[in-house]
Amino acid sequence: MTDTREHPALRQLRDDLAGTASLTLHALDVEEACARYAEDGYEVTPGLRAFLERYGEITVTWRWRQREQVLTTAVEPTLESTHATPRAVRVLGKRLGFPVLLVGTVFSTEEAVLVAENGEVLFYGDAGFQRVGAGFEDAVRALVAGDWDKTFF
Repeated sequence: MTDTREHPALRQLRDDLAGTASLTLHALDVEEACARYAEDGYEVTPGLRAFLERYGEITVTWRWRQREQVLTTAVEPTLESTHATPRAVRVLGKRLGFPVLLVGTVFSTEEAVLVAENGEVLFYGDAGFQRVGAGFEDAVRALVAGDWDKTFF
């Protein structure tokens, strides 16, 4: 993992994942990232900005069933996700009954990683939604441990 002195929220997560997953933090210009979201048609909310400041441009890699799995909050692959467009994210929020932010992708199928205003993390793909955890750090821990609700709704 790269130095997390500028990202104290990730220190404990890195320690918790030690031996089971790697967490890589890449440089991020938050203003540039927000501009990229806006250019792609997403509303840049205070919640999105706060998420990017805290968790933007990280990659978590772990093994599950002998395959390497990846969750990333990197802006470029997130915005290229086939499972979410600005319009689709708004529709998904309406279906859920609360707004969500597109913040990353996960797995080789590039499921969309969504965060609700209350911090709940969900995945969305062709099969539907899955609840992963309350708060990004807890969701990542549950994901790597395989201890999350894999039920689609």
